[in-house]
Formats: sequence, C-alpha cells, structure tokens
Amino acid sequence: MDINNIRNQLLDEAKSSPNLLSDLAGLETYISESYNNRSFIELLQNADDAIATKFKIIKDNDFLYVANNGRTFNAKDVESLCRSASSTKTRGESIGYRGIGFKSVVGFAKEIHIISGDLEITFSKERTKNEIPNALRVPLIRIPHSIIEKDKSLIATNVKNLISDGFRTVFIFTGVRANEIETEYENFDYKSLLFLNNVVTTEISISNYSITHIDKTIISESESKLKINNNGNQTEWLISNYKKTAIAFQIEEGFPARINQTDALVYSFLPTEDITGLGVIVNGDFSTDPSRKHLIYDNETNVTIKNIATQIINLIEKNLSNNKAENNSIIKALVPYCDPRMISFKKTSFEKLLLEQIKNVNSVYFEKLELPPNWLNPKDYNCIVKSNGNLVIGSSSLNIDGLVSFLKYLGAKEASFETLKTKINNSEISILGCVQISKYIFTSILSMNNDNFIISIKDLKILFSDKKRVSIKEIENDNLIVDNSFITLLIENGLTEFDIKQIFKKVISNYKNDLFLDKEGEIPLIPQKIKNITNENWYNNSVEGTTDKVKYGLKRWRSAEEITLEILNLNGFNLQDVSKQNIGYDLDGFDPNGEEIHIEVKSITLPGQKFKLTNNEIGVAQEKQKKFYIAVVRQTDDFFEIAMISDPIKNLVLNRQCVQWIWECSEYEYNPKRFEL
Repeated sequence: MDINNIRNQLLDEAKSSPNLLSDLAGLETYISESYNNRSFIELLQNADDAIATKFKIIKDNDFLYVANNGRTFNAKDVESLCRSASSTKTRGESIGYRGIGFKSVVGFAKEIHIISGDLEITFSKERTKNEIPNALRVPLIRIPHSIIEKDKSLIATNVKNLISDGFRTVFIFTGVRANEIETEYENFDYKSLLFLNNVVTTEISISNYSITHIDKTIISESESKLKINNNGNQTEWLISNYKKTAIAFQIEEGFPARINQTDALVYSFLPTEDITGLGVIVNGDFSTDPSRKHLIYDNETNVTIKNIATQIINLIEKNLSNNKAENNSIIKALVPYCDPRMISFKKTSFEKLLLEQIKNVNSVYFEKLELPPNWLNPKDYNCIVKSNGNLVIGSSSLNIDGLVSFLKYLGAKEASFETLKTKINNSEISILGCVQISKYIFTSILSMNNDNFIISIKDLKILFSDKKRVSIKEIENDNLIVDNSFITLLIENGLTEFDIKQIFKKVISNYKNDLFLDKEGEIPLIPQKIKNITNENWYNNSVEGTTDKVKYGLKRWRSAEEITLEILNLNGFNLQDVSKQNIGYDLDGFDPNGEEIHIEVKSITLPGQKFKLTNNEIGVAQEKQKKFYIAVVRQTDDFFEIAMISDPIKNLVLNRQCVQWIWECSEYEYNPKRFEL
C-alpha cells in the first residue's frame, strides 16, 4: 500500500505549524492518561470493529504483539489513525467512533509497528522529531514511517508465526515495560467481552498464559447465551437485545442471578463507573466523557436510556405472568436496589433517569394490573383472579423482595374486596385464605357498622363447619356450628374471641353462645398414639445413618429451607420456595411421581429435639392430609440430614402448648437421609 501521499501531507502540515504538532502531543498524552488501564480493551474493540473473530496478545522480551484476523487496513484507516478524532466509523454501527481510542496505547510503548496486508508502517517519536526539529515535542501517532530493516529482522519470526495462524493485522509495541503491561493485564475485565459483536476467542500470553473462548448460542432474534471460558473458569450470561441496546443477566446454577449493585455497571461497550441500580449490566450507545468512565446525559444518551427502559418493561411483561424459576429469576434481577419511591430525591444519575423512563413506558398496562391486597396471601388471591379472567402474577413472583413496591411505583394497585367478592365462592381457596378473608370482613364490620355491607357478605362461603366451607347465611339458616379449629385460626391471625362473638351477634339473627364447638377452646383433632409413619417412594431407602454418596456442593450459609429445596429437587422433586408467603408450609410442588406435595421444614440440632407447629400449619395439614409433609432437618459440619414425615395430623402426637397456640411434637421417628456438605 502506498501511503506516501498521506505521509507527505501530514509532514507538510507539521512543518508549517510545529506549535500545533506540539499541542497534538499534549492531547495524545492526555488521552493516554485518561484511558489508563484500558489499552487492552481499546485494542480488542478495534479488532471487533474490524470484524475479527480471533484476538491474540504475546509478550516477547520488550516487544508486545497484538494480532487479530479482521479486515486489513486501507488508506482511509491509516489516515484516521494518524489524525485525532477523525474515525471513519459510524456511531451506533461499531463499538468505537471517536478515532482516539488507539492513542491510549502510547503510555506503554516507545515505538509502534503495524503490519496489515501489504501495509508496513512505524510510528516513532524519535524519527518524527528528526523530521520536524522545530517542534518542542511531538506525538507518537501522527507521522507514519517505513519500518527499517533492522526492526523487521527483530520481529520477523513472531509476525510470520502469527500470520500463518490466520492473523491478518499485527501491532508490535516496542520498549514495553513489563510492570506496566502486567498491570494492564491484571486490570483487564473479562466482562468487556460480553458486548463484542464478532470476537469469540482471545489469547493472552504475558507473564502467565491465558486463553479466553466465547461460546455464543442464539436463542432468538433478541436473545443469546454466552459461555466465557477463561483458563478453565467459566461464566454464563443471558443477553437480551433491543434496538442496539443489551441487558446482560449472569447465570448461576442454571438460572439468571441478581448481580451485586456495585458490579452492575453501565457499559458503553466498555465499562463505565456508573451503576444501573438494577441487578443487571446494561449496554448501549451512550455518550461518555473522554475517559469513557462516566456518561454524558445528552440526547443520544437519553434516547438509549429510553430504549433500555422499553426493553425492561417488555421483559417484565413477558416474565411476570409465568411462575417458573427462570422467569422469576429474570424478574428478580430487574427489581431496583433502591426504593423507587425515593428516586425523586436523588441527584441526576443513570439509575434515576432509567427508573423515570421505565415508569413512563407503558403506564396503561400497569394501571390495569391488580396486585393481591395486603390482607390476602398471593396464592389464594391468584385462585380468585384466575376465575375472573384477569392477568395473574405467579405467587412465587410476588414473593420476590421489592417487586410489589416496584409494581406499585409503575402504577399497579391492590385489588379491592369488591372486585374479588363475586368470585370467592367459585374459587378453591385454602383454609388460610378463608381465615384472611373472614378477618378482613370482620374487621370491616367492626369499624364501619354498615348493614348493606353485612347483607352483601352473608352468602360468601368463608367459614368452616364440620370441615366444609359454609356461608354466614348457611350458619344462620341451618343452625350450623363453626369449627373451633377455624375460630382458633382467626384468633391466631389477630382477632379476639370477644371480637368474633360480637361479629356473630351482628350478622347471625339466631346467634347462640354454643356456636363454637368447645368454649374452652380445645380442638379434638389430635390422636393419642403414634401411627406408623408412611415413607413412600424416595423415602424407602432412608434408614438411620444412611449417607447419600453424591457430592451436592451445598453451601452451609444457606437457610434450611433453601438447602432442603435444592436437595429434593436434585432427587426428582419439582418444588419452589413459598416460605415467605405465610401459607402454612415452606415448599410447594410435586414429588418424583408427579403427585402434589406440600412440605413444612423444621430444623433441629439434635435427633429427638422438639419442634413446633403453628395453627396455620396445623390447619393446612388437616386440609392437605397425605399431601402434607414435615421435613425434619439437621445440619452438621459435614452432613445435611432430612427426615420426611407424612400426614402429621394422623401420624404424630402433638401436645398443645399455650404459647400463642402452637403445637409441639416431642416424639417422632428420625430416620434421615444424609447428604455430604
């Protein structure tokens, strides 16, 4: 390639204005200092823009070789490299666009040779100074020179090997100081590879040999999965794309995981120091300051923030109505770290502007979205709204910390009693749901004394008589007696016996004092002897002291519920954690045979130690019977043990203790299955 015309033009400009050349030298130094510890990333970015798939760095003595297999240089590329901020790249179509990124490498090199196709040039301050003696100082990257034969012979072998390996462009940096380049390498962030368009393999051989491979799987037009293997250490990522923006979810244990707030950064293809405020990394065509470490909130940045906000809303709508673990994981990662209601008090930042844009994207959708009222558990709420044909948010999704307040910030509102009332009788709600609805109604009656309201709720089947759901009208007309166990649950949930009697006097015309089964409050539901505990299916091999030899890689710091969930799911169960929903058990789903199962986890420190059950748990155990299990678990330094007890109402002796009406078990079989930690 003949570059004499470019060289002669640049020399003429420099000779006619040596002071300008000195100013350019100062600008080059400023850029190099601003881009400190980012030279590797800039070189990798240039390779990706050249549509390279391979990128390699080798250090040999005081020479550093940086090679890629992308398209070779042409005359326009050479001229844009020599001139500051005159890149031929178009913004939004490539990673870099300013034309100054390559200047960042001048901080660790004395000379730079470039071999690309038939192009062979050198950048040298010493040789430029000899050409322009009137300049007080000269930049490194301005005047291209031919490579002298002596330098060619020093680099010939390595260049030949790289070209034979398929690399087409090689940068050779001379006079490289080992400590500086190793510091650059140590600060190299592999997450810079997430948003590359083309490069899939990087090899770095400096003080230690490193090879990084990117395995990209296209899921759809808008989604892909990346596996980044760096010297055997593999991380996985889910990348969601929308209008030249991208959101990156880190995958752990097969599902998207919430990234720590300080690590969830905004990328303008390269990482900035601005946080997203969510549990994800976002990338887009943001304007940044010259160091590319901080955003500039101009029109381009604001448009990109709006696109990311739209993308987040699309992901929330897509995953909100599903109840699968992967959908919940994505939602959890998108919930803000801060309380969105307080965002208006914060100074201008990406986090603040993003939340404001998210709120404005699709307000109609969220205004129509109804959430469970705070007096009804999500699972029973969903039973009711399903029959109403409304949008249903999975109950496990509603269990995600911060999600409900986030949805309220976006415009969602709690469902009113009036919207739920007409569907209650047609819904298979639990005993706990009936207790919570009854409590709401009873509290409302006590506070407003409205006869019309009383008339409107008399047909609701929210009470239990002889273990069957009945209405106040049925109690009144058929002289039924409310189950004392149900009354006890009402008391456990905050009502007093006095309140309950006052309500019944108001709503039941023929109210009698013997409306309860037992004025003393005793509930005749506890057997006096232990029955044989049924250990079916997976539990048949569970004998005392048995150890499962499978290495589960369990983490000691996790809760008993989390470890039990992980172990059972690894053994054929399909369970989810519902412990925060206060529905009478911790784990919900299906056993290895596909049968419905509900598990309450009780942790002990010694075999035979007492454990306690609440009235909520007793009520659900009565309702679910053989589908309800107690998992008695014990953790030691080396093992985690699980003993499963089915149908505790039938198979355990429970002693009633007057401590907020809990139920205590002190006698049970403990035949755990043991798992190595």
